[in-house]
Order: sequence, then structure tokens, then C-alpha cells
Amino acid sequence: MRDFNTRVLIVDDQDEIHADFREILGTQHRKATSDALVDAFLPTDSENTTVSHLPSFELLHASGGDQAYEMVKAAKQSNQPFAIAYIDIRMPPGMDGIETIRRIRKLEQNLEIVIMTAYTDKPLHEIVTNMELLHKLLYIRKPVTREEIQQITTSLVEKWNVEQESLRYQASLTLSYQRLKTVLNTTREAIAVLDSDDRILFANQQYCQLFNIAQPDFIRISPEVLNQRINARFRKLQLSEIAHVGPIENLTNILEEIGGSVPEHPRLFYHFTTSLQDDIGDKVVSYHDMSKDVEIQRMTAEVISLRTELEKNYSFDGIIGKSREMRQLYSQIQTATKGAITVLIQGESGTGKELVAKSIHYNSPRKSGPFVAVNCAAIPEALIESELFGHERGAFTGASERRIGKFEQANTGTLFLDEIGDMQPALQAKLLRVLQDREFQRIGGTRTISTDIRVLTATNQDLADGIKKGDFRMDLYYRIAGFRIVIPPLRERREDIALLANHFLKKYAALAEKSIVAISTDALHVLMRYDFPGNVRELENAIESAVLLETTDLLQQRSLPLQILESIPQIHPTGNLTDASVIHSLDEVERKAILHALDVTGNNISAAAQALGIDRTTLHRKLKEYRIRQ
Repeated sequence: MRDFNTRVLIVDDQDEIHADFREILGTQHRKATSDALVDAFLPTDSENTTVSHLPSFELLHASGGDQAYEMVKAAKQSNQPFAIAYIDIRMPPGMDGIETIRRIRKLEQNLEIVIMTAYTDKPLHEIVTNMELLHKLLYIRKPVTREEIQQITTSLVEKWNVEQESLRYQASLTLSYQRLKTVLNTTREAIAVLDSDDRILFANQQYCQLFNIAQPDFIRISPEVLNQRINARFRKLQLSEIAHVGPIENLTNILEEIGGSVPEHPRLFYHFTTSLQDDIGDKVVSYHDMSKDVEIQRMTAEVISLRTELEKNYSFDGIIGKSREMRQLYSQIQTATKGAITVLIQGESGTGKELVAKSIHYNSPRKSGPFVAVNCAAIPEALIESELFGHERGAFTGASERRIGKFEQANTGTLFLDEIGDMQPALQAKLLRVLQDREFQRIGGTRTISTDIRVLTATNQDLADGIKKGDFRMDLYYRIAGFRIVIPPLRERREDIALLANHFLKKYAALAEKSIVAISTDALHVLMRYDFPGNVRELENAIESAVLLETTDLLQQRSLPLQILESIPQIHPTGNLTDASVIHSLDEVERKAILHALDVTGNNISAAAQALGIDRTTLHRKLKEYRIRQ
């Protein structure tokens, strides 16, 4: 999004006029004269401080026409144009206001100009004679009033920015149209847009060639002539003639070319018409040459569609977060998808280690193979070896039939060993040999089985500490930690809490069929100050239970789990514990609220601004205003 332009140029030879504008539009005097009335109607922020109704204007000053012209010229060259210029008519000696306006207007067409004068020997119609763009010209008389200048400046700044955005949008539309036209001309399909009377509004090159139309002349083709050419080019096939075509949605729209380049082998076209769903009745028609591999193309499309549906569940978008730490995590996942190296995923419980593993698999070259997950901590020690490698019938008591282990099940795909830090040392040695040789034997078997798998592992333990204690093999650690991914705990990326909370709110409100539209500010403040030892899983469970308890359309603080509410002390808006005997100024209240938000969010500007209910720009300005250092 482009910056909002608030640059204002004041051109006058009187110093007191410039002082008046500084006082009226400056940052220290932003309200209208009737401040009590303004306070009654203007919105307030979370600390009941009246929100200013004026933007922060950037004021620049010129004492004469020559200086003003050079400033406008320099501003345009540096791509920092003025939005408004207040220009006095009488500015002796040198160039007067009228000549200044005429010269500036030739240089800058977009500038909003306000003529100022206390007296003049010329009527208004003579002043504006031969001036261009009168719709961007206003006339006011001195002395000016505060409300008049504030309202005019605010309105014209908004008008300038809206017009510039509109011009950029129109330019973007023109560029998009040219790009779309180029794309449509390079496609193999014949495409045209027709109005409700079947007159051609647009036709690409293939459409014009198909019906022998000179492309610049398509708008002059009458509906009758177009219909004659279509009937001369195609005939509609009967259902009995097209049974061999394959699975087409509408078999009645199959056309056969008449008099083509190879009459004995006429081409088949699929004719498709779709409405643009507007009130005018325009429609798009296309003719698709389906003579090449129709059935194969449609089967391929179906396979791609099913694969896409599977992959989107574990795409990077399924891992939610916009913090710097999460962006680094996305980059690591993307790197891990490109190779076959063994990956060790480390993170606290509830951070989403299996979700990361699935994202790696379903975005890797092995995505068409199986993804097999094993929780090493959930399987009894006596059964874990059989679970991994399988066993033959009669290998041990109770082995009544052959069992295929996870290593075989994951062949050509990915095996995910979760909580590998809980694996017993004896099994660690066997796992090391399999990872080295990619071969193993079932329990009770003699045949060596080869497997083509990629191994991903995860743990919430410190394996380096386990090596020191003798609980984990050092050689196995270096084998599985070829590429390490560390998932940050939720408390280290607090700016993602609001994003995740709103995501879970939408999910569970829909499942519970409740119309809860948002999370209240108080509830969000509590969530962002809580450390979440259970990480994302705990946050999800908290939102799910809160949704079930909530009876309004806004998730309130009272609905949050008790363990979260009890861990957060109640904070007075001043930033101190509740103290009814102390009264602070509004500035002090705001300053302490900002300091508290920065402290809670770990000095994160984005998270603090979101918690305070303001944008980053406003927070940066207030930090400077209150001389707060990050």
C-alpha cells in the first residue's frame, strides 16, 4: 500500500500567515477550536484518549512565487509531490500569485490549489481566466479561520490521495487488460466475449482465424453474419456419434469441423458458453480443439485435482504464523523438502512437530509415497522392535501371523519417528544399522529386506544432554541430525498468538454452529500475556473450550480456561496493579500502557500495536512523542 501524502505548501510573503498555518495544522494543535464538542463526538482509543480527527500534515513554506515554483519542481522530480498549495494573490515584489499558479499548473497537473487573498483589484472571473483544471482550484478570503483551513486541508488531502489511487488503479487495469489480451492471444482456444445481442465485444486471434475475421474488424461483425459463419464452420454431433470421445461434462456441446484442412479427419471442438453473471448479460464463448488425447488429458486433470486436495492439507499455509521466527521456519522446511537428508525436528510439546514433518513430506519428491508416523514413546518397549521391523509367524509367543513393520510400510515414502529421544539404547543400535545400510530383517526371519525411505525424526528432549548421560547414542544422533529444524515455542513468538487464536475461533465457532465473530480486547490481552507451556496445542484447546462456554457474539475474557486467567494478574490501565487512590494524567496513562504492552510482548512493535488496538505507524509516532526507547 502506498504512503498517504499529506504534504502541504504555503506560499505567502507574510510571516504571520505561515505562523498561523503552523498553529492550525501543526502536530501540537490538531483539534478544532470547540475542543469540548469535538471530544464529545470523536472516537477514543482503548485508554479513553480522544483520537485526533486530523492527519499529520507535512508543512513546507515559500515566501514568493519563484521559490514556490522551484519547490514544486524539485518535489515532482524526487517523486514526493505536494498534495495542496495555498497561494496568496498579492506577493510583491516578483511573480504574483496568479502567474505562480499558471506556471505551477503547467508543471504539476495533480496539485490541489487554494487561492488566498485579503483584497484584490480583480474580480474572481478575471483571476481564473486562462487557468486550467478549475475543478482543482479553490478561492478563500483572509482572514482564515481554524475550522475552515482544517476542513479544506483534510478534504483536499483526501481528494488528492483518492484521485492518485484511482489513476494508479486505472493504469493497473489498462496494463492488466493488455496482459490478459496477450495471454488470450497465445492460448490454443478460440475465445470471444459477446453481449446480450450476440455482438462481439472481444475476440482473440484464434477466434478470428477460426471464423475468418480480420481481428480489428470483429466489433463490426453483425450477429447474423457471425451465426452464418459458425453454421458454415461446424455441425453439431449426435450423441450416438460421440460415445468414443470420453468423459465430457456436456456431450451436447461437441462440434465437428466442416471443410477443415484434412476433410477425412475432421477436428472435434468443445463449445462452451458461460455468463459473466452481471446485469448486462455479457457472456464468454470458447471453442476448444479436443482432437488430441481427450481422455488422457481429463484423467490427468483428475489425478492432479486429487493430489492437490491431499497436498493442501499439509502445505506450508497449514502452519500458521507471520513472525520472524516462523518465516525462518518456513524457509527451513522449504530447504528440507528439496533433499533426502535425514531431518531432526526439535521443539516443545504442542509446537506442531508432526505438522512440520508432514509439510516436508507432502512438498517433497516423495509426496506420492506413504507417510508413516511412529510415536516411539507410546509403544511398549517389548513391541517397538516388532512395530518398526515386523515379525514372522511364530517368532515369539502370540505371533500367530506375519506382521509388516513400519519400515516396509513406508517404502518409497517417508517414515516419521516421533519422540525418538525415548527409544531404548538396544533399539537405537538396530536403528543406526538400518539407517546406514537401508536393510533389515523381520524378527524371527532370515531374509534381508531392502527399503527405500526417507527418515524424519522429532523430539522434545535435549539429545545432547541425553548423550552426556549415556541415554542416547552419539553416532545415532549425528546420523539423524543431518539437518536440524527447531520450532520456536509460542511464548517466543507472541505476535502469532492473535493470528492463531482467530484461526481457531473461526474453526471451532463453525463446528459449534455459533456466531462468534471476534475475540474481545480484554481476552486477547490475557492470551498474549500467557506463556502457554503447552504451546499451540494448549492455545487451540483453550479457544475450543472458550467457544463452547461463550454465549455472546464476542469471545469474552470470562470464557477462557481458569488456569490461564489465574496465571495473569489483573492490570490497571495505568500499568500498575489496581490502585484506586492514584489518579494519572491521560498522557501518563497512555505512556504506561505503551510501556506495559512492549514489556508483555517482548519489545515486539507489531504485537504491541495489535494489543493496543493501533497500527505500527501510530505506535512509532507515540514512542517518539513520549521519548520511549525500545
